[in-house]
Amino acid sequence: MHDRTLPDRIAALAVATLLLVASAPAVADTATADTTAADAPTSDAPTSDAPTTDVPTTDGPDVTAREAGERDADTRGTETPGAHVAPADPGDGDPLPASADHGTQPANDRDLRLTQASPRPNPPFALDDSRGGVVSYGPTPLSPGALSGAPGRGLTIRVDDRFSLNIRSRILARHVVNTPAPEVSADGSLDDRDWRQQTTIGTARLWFFGNVFRPEITWMIQLAVAGRDYRDGTTSPIFDAYMDWAFHRDFRMRVGQFFVPFDRLRTVREWALQLAERPRPVQELTLDRDVGIMLYSDTFLGDDSPIAWRLGVFGGGGANTTGFMDPGGLLVGRLEYRPLGPIDDDQEGDLLRRERPALALGAGYAVNINTDRVRSTTGARFQLGSATFHHIALDATFKWRGFALQLAHLWKLATEDEIEGTAADGSRIFEATRSGRGWVAQASYVFERPVELVGRASQLAPVGATDPLFIDELDRLGRELAFGVNYYVNGHRMKIQADWIARLPDTYDLRQGDHSAYLQLDVTF
Repeated sequence: MHDRTLPDRIAALAVATLLLVASAPAVADTATADTTAADAPTSDAPTSDAPTTDVPTTDGPDVTAREAGERDADTRGTETPGAHVAPADPGDGDPLPASADHGTQPANDRDLRLTQASPRPNPPFALDDSRGGVVSYGPTPLSPGALSGAPGRGLTIRVDDRFSLNIRSRILARHVVNTPAPEVSADGSLDDRDWRQQTTIGTARLWFFGNVFRPEITWMIQLAVAGRDYRDGTTSPIFDAYMDWAFHRDFRMRVGQFFVPFDRLRTVREWALQLAERPRPVQELTLDRDVGIMLYSDTFLGDDSPIAWRLGVFGGGGANTTGFMDPGGLLVGRLEYRPLGPIDDDQEGDLLRRERPALALGAGYAVNINTDRVRSTTGARFQLGSATFHHIALDATFKWRGFALQLAHLWKLATEDEIEGTAADGSRIFEATRSGRGWVAQASYVFERPVELVGRASQLAPVGATDPLFIDELDRLGRELAFGVNYYVNGHRMKIQADWIARLPDTYDLRQGDHSAYLQLDVTF
């Protein structure tokens, strides 16, 4: 027989591929005449006790988390493994967000215990575990070669234990009305207010993540492609790009670009935020994404351990750095304690209306040596040199029966108040650094129907003889009040939000404040 031509070979390859796909195990459609349209699709793989369904995200607005957990007790654990490889938080686009997906959301306290008690030896696949975006182990829900998808979970392709791919997307459509703080006239009266509005796509994200070579080795790439995502002059859409190796329960490793594990409020997933913007102290005093390496564990010294830890070394220049800077680096450490058991503290609110209280306490410290960024890892770049910042964070998260409370106290302290340089004429010139401290208190309650009320108060204050412009800004607008109403269609993965956020002087005089009203639709596909 003569050799096949190139077109013949391509045609034969295409036919073989179609036959392979056709013979792959199909994803079963579990919907029946008695199943509501809001029920999430599941695969035809055997079910298990491992919780992998986000509740109430796969249910309609009239189904409570507790009811959904009881009704779906026999169908949890059937979702694609690739969909549960925890990416880092997507980011808030303002500068933060930050931070990614906590794929599995246990339906109740029993499922939370099962998640932590799942067997560790010879894991068939890696899943995230609702405690901090890390990898734990659970049964393999899909046969090799299977496809699956669900609202908010994207599309998953699983070849075998050596490779899987999940693709998701997210859009945030936003309308904002803003009235800046009025100027004060010489006689002490306030000038007339200006009003302005913006209708935009606040963020647009693409996630690609899965595992490679082994179930314990996972990877994630997150792209942010909306105009508002290109902040601080960056020209790259890359938010996250890393590999993660869960080589031991007590010691895991992540390498690449991802959120610096410093404080809790900064690393709450952006798609899981209750208000349109993160608190001002969080934006100014904490740390954003950077390139480096992190060692960590969320179950240190035991599968049910309440202790989690993180240690990291980063470049210190923030995300997508292309230029050179003075030798230095960012060192960070964080310790977390959950005395009442597991808690989904990387998502705001208590959508599960958990029957038992849950508490997370955390503390973090970081030093960024010789950074050229005004806010340590974000913001404009210094023109005269570099600065060293010390960061401290104390935070707490509490959830119980629909009520949620977040508290944080933050510090960012520069070792020098000014950077000294020399002008072209030989004279000495100076560039100010920014040192500050702040606190945040945010409380919410979600009703049986998925309507939530949330309120927040915060303060950002200067420390020492820092930048005079920074001091003046905070004297005028250092306080913050916010209130919001959220309606959850598919949990945090599809929600409608209406918020009011005001930045105010120390007197809380609303007439002198900067006011913004937001109406937005946030959807993860």
